[in-house]
Amino acid sequence: MPYPPVNSSIACPVCRQPITIQVHQIVDVGEQPELKQLLLAGRLNAFTCQYCRNAGALATPFFYHDPDKELALLFIPMNINVKEADQQKMIGRLTQQVLSNLAPEKRKAYLLQPQQFFNLKTMVETILQADGITPEMLAKEEARLTFLQELVDTTDLAKLDDLIKLHDADFDLTMFQLLTSALSAAAADRQRAEFERVQHLRDRALELTTLGQKIKKQQTVIDVFTASPTRETLLAQLIAADEAEVREALLTMGRPMLDYPFFQALTGKIEAATQEGNKAETERLTLLRKEILATRDKIDAQAKAVFDSKVALLRELLGTPEADLDKAIKAHLADLDDLFFEVLTQNLQGAQQSNETQAFAQLQKIGEAAMRAIQGTQPPEVRFVNTLLQIEYPNQTKELLERNKQVLGPEFIAWMEGLEGELRESGRTETADRLVLVIGQAKELAGLKVSLK
Repeated sequence: MPYPPVNSSIACPVCRQPITIQVHQIVDVGEQPELKQLLLAGRLNAFTCQYCRNAGALATPFFYHDPDKELALLFIPMNINVKEADQQKMIGRLTQQVLSNLAPEKRKAYLLQPQQFFNLKTMVETILQADGITPEMLAKEEARLTFLQELVDTTDLAKLDDLIKLHDADFDLTMFQLLTSALSAAAADRQRAEFERVQHLRDRALELTTLGQKIKKQQTVIDVFTASPTRETLLAQLIAADEAEVREALLTMGRPMLDYPFFQALTGKIEAATQEGNKAETERLTLLRKEILATRDKIDAQAKAVFDSKVALLRELLGTPEADLDKAIKAHLADLDDLFFEVLTQNLQGAQQSNETQAFAQLQKIGEAAMRAIQGTQPPEVRFVNTLLQIEYPNQTKELLERNKQVLGPEFIAWMEGLEGELRESGRTETADRLVLVIGQAKELAGLKVSLK
């Protein structure tokens, strides 16, 4: 069974206001694999101060257990002010918690002598090496991250441009992926200044580096199609695209348009080129038609394989005992996407229509457990807003906002307004309208001006 976090009260390192953090004292990969990802991302026991928006992670002792790799690791920060005797008691308590949660046959000797670490970086390196990541790979990644941080910290814009140009070869796909991850992290923590610095860096890298210019060119072709998603635009952009990966991206987005009228239009262009005596263009468009057909079949096969995998996952969860359902779902957290919920909804509707009450109840429990697992990985402010959107308006929402009045600062409300815009852009108008009402209540409680829409 999962190990619940414990609440710990600390003073914010920046503003010294009291804040409460949910602290995980045991990271058991077998029970809660998502905690390993938080640890590797530096976000285990993370917090964001509701007063000054300072973000960080609490350095506190915890036990790391990976049963598959037989890893038992204990992190004890060097600055922890605990007597040796109390430290040994804490180690014994955490070890006993892990042992008591295991079946007798899984209580192995390695658990009785956990390897101790006083440096979190060294502990993470040990975990990664057990995953097959060599010290050389770690050193290369660390150098990349150090360089990225140097770029982010460079405030002289002319110097930043010079650094980007000088290190053109270092801007590979991994570097651009790191920039995207850094943007997401800054947005999640609502670190506006950090977000703007990383965004500027990414924009300049797209403008100045060889790969960046290629990505930008590819994105321009895709943007033209997304702005006008018609058969005519799709065909025009496919003909104009120089890169095979761009054409594949266009075909993936435009797959529903690859029908008889589309191929009829392409055949018309081939015939027109033939009539004009343009042999080279005729051959190019004929090869393009073959590529489109092959790519279409590839996309369909991939889509079917993904769909089948979601069906198989749902079948597996239906056969899982209710007591183990949360654990099983957390092991498949990365698979809980829109397609999974679409498959789940289809099965719920089928069970309801055929009056299979037992199957319907099982599917409902799976859906509820899946939502709990997803919500457990969300930042506290996201969970807070989700709760506000689910409870009764206006009385329950007002009560919850009043209980959490300390978080209703201008930055938090501005973030909610940005979220409302994102919901509206994605077509979730009803949810966006509901959020507008909640934002109005929050502004009134915070003493901020309420705009009338």
